Amino acid sequence: MFSTQLSMLVNVASNYLNSEIIAKPLGSSHLSIVPYQAFKTADGYIVIAANNDGQFWDLCEALGWPWLASNPMFSTNELRVDNRDDLLRHLDERFLEETTEYWANISKSYSFTATPINNVQQAFEHPQAVHSNIVKTVYNESDNVNIKVVGHPVKFNGNDPDCYNAPPSLGQHTVEVLQELGYSSEEISDLNERNIIQIG
Repeated sequence: MFSTQLSMLVNVASNYLNSEIIAKPLGSSHLSIVPYQAFKTADGYIVIAANNDGQFWDLCEALGWPWLASNPMFSTNELRVDNRDDLLRHLDERFLEETTEYWANISKSYSFTATPINNVQQAFEHPQAVHSNIVKTVYNESDNVNIKVVGHPVKFNGNDPDCYNAPPSLGQHTVEVLQELGYSSEEISDLNERNIIQIG
């Protein structure tokens, strides 16, 4: 997992490995592209990515603020990076004026990217989550209840691996595990009587 996280540093890793530039914490924002980060809206958050000057012009049009793109401080990405704080003050103010859904919908007519940040409920109710049938229901025999769990994210040839079981209760499989390890019934009973193990 550590190596995976290092590989995900991408441009941050490249800047350090080739130029010894140590990135400072930037939250959700990008080191070398502005704006490219999450913004708070009237009812949630949305990620905005304007990767080039054309997309930034489109963003300003969508905001109803074309004058922002004409400002010499923000006319190129290099200048937007240099004047990040000034630009973000404007954008923070504007995004708060409308809902996440409003910004996501209006962006469909433009070239920049706008992606809502879902809470857990929104994520599981998302059409893609429903389509992928990611939520599974398993029966917990010891408690006589059904439990919902997250299914396998990968489908093989369109098939969902059928390997879902309820989590075991405490001690449910103790005897089976110890027997597989070579413990006799007498030894298992002794361990249980001395409260070294628990049998479900």
